Amino acid sequence: MPANLTPEYGKADQPCRQATTDAEQLVALQAMLATIPKHKGTEKMQADLKHRLSQIRRAETKSAHSKGPDLFHIPKSGAGQVVLVGPPNTGKSTLLAATTNAVAKIAEFPFTTVVPQPGMWQLGGMQFGHLVPKALEPSRDGAGLLE
Repeated sequence: MPANLTPEYGKADQPCRQATTDAEQLVALQAMLATIPKHKGTEKMQADLKHRLSQIRRAETKSAHSKGPDLFHIPKSGAGQVVLVGPPNTGKSTLLAATTNAVAKIAEFPFTTVVPQPGMWQLGGMQFGHLVPKALEPSRDGAGLLE
C-alpha cells in the first residue's frame, strides 16, 4: 500500500539519517513521528518509528541504572600479569604487600581475601601486574582447589 509521504516528512527524515548521537536521533525520530501522515498506508512505518524510539529510550535508562564497576574484573596492565594461587594462609597477600605498594588485608584466619587484590611490581624497568584472587572455599568433602 502506498505511503504518500509529505515533503515535511522528507525534511524530518534527513536529520535522523545524519544523527550521530542517541539524543539527536531521539529528537529526529520524534519529529518524524509528528509529521508522518496517519493513515492505513503508514501504520507499519509508524510502528517502526515507535519501536526505534522505545529502543533508544530503553538504552538510555539501562545505562543510567548501571550497577557500578565489576569488582572481579582486573584490567591487564604492564608487561605481564602474575596470579598468586595457593591454599589459604600461605602468605599470598603478604607477598603481594611486600613486593608491591598494594594495601592487602592480612589476617591470621583463612579466607581473608574476599575480592581480587591487584598490585604492580617493578622489575628491571618493567612493570608486572600481580593479582591475588578471591579465596575459594573447599568443597563439602574437604577437597580444595589444589588437591
